[in-house]
Amino acid sequence: MRILIAGWLLTWFFHAPAQNSLAPKKTLEAVRISEKIQLDAQLSEPAWQSATEATNFLLMWPNPGTKAEQRTVVKLLYDDAALYVGVHCYDTRPDSIFHRLSKRDVLENTDWFAIILDTYQDGQNALQFGLTPDNVQFDSKFSIANADPNNGNNDGEDPAWDAVWRSSARLTSDGWVAELEIPYAAIRFPKKDVQDWNVNFYRSVRRKGETDCWNEIKAEIAGSLNQMGVLKGVRNIKAPLRLSATPFVAAYANNAYNQPDRSANGWSYPWSVGMDLKYGINEAFTLDATVIPDFGQVRSDQNVLNLSPFEVRFNENRPFFTEGTELFNKGGLFYSRRVGANAQLLNATKISGRTKHGLGVGVFNAVENEAFDAYTEEGIEVREKISPLTNKSIVVLDQNLKNNSSVTLINTNVLRSGSDVDANVTGILFNLKNKAQSYGMNGKAVMSHRIGQNQTESGYNIALNASKTSGNFLWGSEFNLESDQYNPNDLGILFSPNEVSHSLWINYNYYKPWKKLNNFWSSMWMYNESLFKPWAAWSVTQFGLNFGGNTRKFQNFGMNFNFTPWGRDDYFEPRRFDFETYYHIPASGNLYMWYNSDNRKPLTYYIEGGVRKFSESNRFNASFNAGMRWRVNGKLTLGLGVGREHLNRNVGGLWEWEMMEDAIGASELPENAVVMGRRNIRGFNNNLNVSYSFNNKMNLTLFARHYWQKATYSDFFGLDETGNPVPSPYTGLSQEGESLNDVAANYFNIDMIYTWRFAPGSDLLLVYKNGIGHFDYGFAVDRNYMYNAGKLPDFEGTNNFSVKLLYFLDYEQVKRKW
Repeated sequence: MRILIAGWLLTWFFHAPAQNSLAPKKTLEAVRISEKIQLDAQLSEPAWQSATEATNFLLMWPNPGTKAEQRTVVKLLYDDAALYVGVHCYDTRPDSIFHRLSKRDVLENTDWFAIILDTYQDGQNALQFGLTPDNVQFDSKFSIANADPNNGNNDGEDPAWDAVWRSSARLTSDGWVAELEIPYAAIRFPKKDVQDWNVNFYRSVRRKGETDCWNEIKAEIAGSLNQMGVLKGVRNIKAPLRLSATPFVAAYANNAYNQPDRSANGWSYPWSVGMDLKYGINEAFTLDATVIPDFGQVRSDQNVLNLSPFEVRFNENRPFFTEGTELFNKGGLFYSRRVGANAQLLNATKISGRTKHGLGVGVFNAVENEAFDAYTEEGIEVREKISPLTNKSIVVLDQNLKNNSSVTLINTNVLRSGSDVDANVTGILFNLKNKAQSYGMNGKAVMSHRIGQNQTESGYNIALNASKTSGNFLWGSEFNLESDQYNPNDLGILFSPNEVSHSLWINYNYYKPWKKLNNFWSSMWMYNESLFKPWAAWSVTQFGLNFGGNTRKFQNFGMNFNFTPWGRDDYFEPRRFDFETYYHIPASGNLYMWYNSDNRKPLTYYIEGGVRKFSESNRFNASFNAGMRWRVNGKLTLGLGVGREHLNRNVGGLWEWEMMEDAIGASELPENAVVMGRRNIRGFNNNLNVSYSFNNKMNLTLFARHYWQKATYSDFFGLDETGNPVPSPYTGLSQEGESLNDVAANYFNIDMIYTWRFAPGSDLLLVYKNGIGHFDYGFAVDRNYMYNAGKLPDFEGTNNFSVKLLYFLDYEQVKRKW
């Protein structure tokens, strides 16, 4: 009987009636040429006059499906080397076209045009090439594997992907005109005599807040890669020898001051040379390698005061690990900050591509050198190994299926020299959709193994999600199970294993203008979590309601409300991780709201904030953030953000090393005692952003941030078997009555970067970094924010000046010149 029911469900899933069918696919015939195209945004060559037009654009936003007010005409040509795109963006008010200079890949308050290509017609992967009326280029890669609908990224866009291509644009008396040359070296395509590619064109008319598209994108259907038109008749093209190298040289002048170890103060002048290499193995697969990489010019990490039992997850800013990583990110098993985090990265290589039969293959490998910590003990210099020679690798096989579905096998592996722990994680993933793209089902089964000289640890993770993905009413349910010894953290990141969770949600979204709104959305949800071991030990049940929208004046607003009526049993905050000891967090409710002003205006601002109130007397968490952005003129933009946080009567566990030995009552603690502290946490997080564009190739950015947060403890207690407080002898006070556990963090950093793209793919970077900060116990936390800000010059810090020159060499271009 169960088999019959399962069979019926699968049959219904794949043949469910289409409530919101896809729009008909438009087609455009490609035209082969033999004459040379001059990239001057004139469109004056005879070939442009005879090319087929793509026109009759429709609104994608704010009124999906209606006819675009401004006319757009796109034409496509191709030859043996490249695809050429010509576009005329007509405008009835050409003097009102929004256009601003900005850094490459950064879209300011400007009109723009873009083409998206899906050369394998799989509906899951695509490339975007776009530009503005000032010829500021932007490009990105799309992969459904990286989609994050909760953050508005339904197509998994990766803006960090970078290609080398040429373009030209100019304003005219009737709008603006652009030409794009996309070399075949920048894209991948199957080996076929006659090719059809999925394609769509987009145009933004910024002053009206509109985004137009050629092939209709229905807002009620999730994603846009499955709603593209078709470029037909690309004939007899061959992938070129895709071989390029970007050698670089970097030089530094570093100054350290106020260091605890005075011998570390002073100037140093290191330098480095290295190379990034890209090689097209065939028409579909590409090898990327970086040799002796140097990432000294990326933005500094945003340090915080971390009082939680988990590590801080930092953003990835290194280009090699942000570009073309969509295959490796499948299943959430790869956290790239694990690579080169504690040791010098000697080299890293990745191979990726997709065959004409839809099989995606990805191979990643990185080698880290040994790392040592040097210190002096009793006058003797000690050099202690903290990380062995390590190899980290990933292998991915990803097969496309019908209806934009896929199945994936992924393996991550960490091998350490000597007797250190090795790790292996293997997962099978699937993502299924019905023909109408109205229902989806995805899941994964993952096994983790860690093997060392004295330990063997194995665990698993199983997840399943089913949802309705199109229409006004949407719903979904998700189940996730992580065993107590599941651990992918050698190359991935997982905060809390030993979990069994289930969630349900239902949404109602309205996608077209209604009354004073352009659209609105709403959601109700429920989340329940318990332990895997001991099985079904309850942790938390939570309910929530979210809604928001966009007004006719293009203002965004929203509200989140959630509550935990029975509180939460937290098995991690006591820092014992035995899954027997827990702290019972009392019942609470949270309200969070936000508002963004019209982003088209020169001066914009945002406000957001919320409060979580607990059933416990006078206990709450409050946060507030606000900011503004002022577009001073067509080149200069200023931004300012301020943040405030206040956690009143917050409770957190103390690590054993945080229990001060000389505190009153410390000697009375039994071995392996649990000590919880009640504390007030207060702080600020302020930042300044400045961007100035000299032209579309030259840009200067400044980012400055000051973060200050303090925690002051009022009392300490232990826990009984029900997770509730019991008296503890530990006081956290010295014999003189001073609080020993109070702690504060004071960080200030500056990143100023001048970038000049002096040739295609070639950059000159001049960088200044300043980092000042202090994190310690015994800090003067009784003082206010201004006092702490004034103490910044007294803390340890560094000044870094660097220059880096990168030069792009393409084999085909070099061959033609010689």
